[in-house]
Amino acid sequence: MKKAGILAALCLGASAGFAMALWFLATAAHAEEAPACAEFKWPLTVERSWFEAANSKELHSGAAVAEAVDGAFRIALKQSHEVAFVLLPEGKPKPDRPLGAVLTFGTVPMPGTYQVTLSDEAWIDVVQGFAYRPSIEFSEVNGCPGLRKSVRFEFKSAPLTLQLSSASAPSLKVAIKRVK
Repeated sequence: MKKAGILAALCLGASAGFAMALWFLATAAHAEEAPACAEFKWPLTVERSWFEAANSKELHSGAAVAEAVDGAFRIALKQSHEVAFVLLPEGKPKPDRPLGAVLTFGTVPMPGTYQVTLSDEAWIDVVQGFAYRPSIEFSEVNGCPGLRKSVRFEFKSAPLTLQLSSASAPSLKVAIKRVK
């Protein structure tokens, strides 16, 4: 009986050691991603939590949404030559990133500064009144899982078109958030 008790204790100790090693590796991996994610010019913790939520809306290129309100969604992209851009994308086309999408929003309920954040690389154009809305500032970082870039624009209280181009991922997570 003593041998069985010692053997059980050794197995439990080994299991605890294994669990501790897994915890350490998970903690180390999380610590490694934190430095890259902290390199953005502004905090994106809200957007990251939206992206990680399982209940985000799924949209397709060409979809119409009633209002541009704070929140996130996933958009399925298609070949850029199949996308009906309102204005040709301002970004230079990249042959290795041939995908894009267009979304229209019926209105922006509250004018102000908004940031559009993407989970992966793509060019972002915002169109209102058949003219580009110039970006105010942008922040992009390589190596932050689930977050790639965030661009700030001044939105008017009017219909808005969001154009994404020069993407390689078949779908992107997009967050829109009013910042002031």
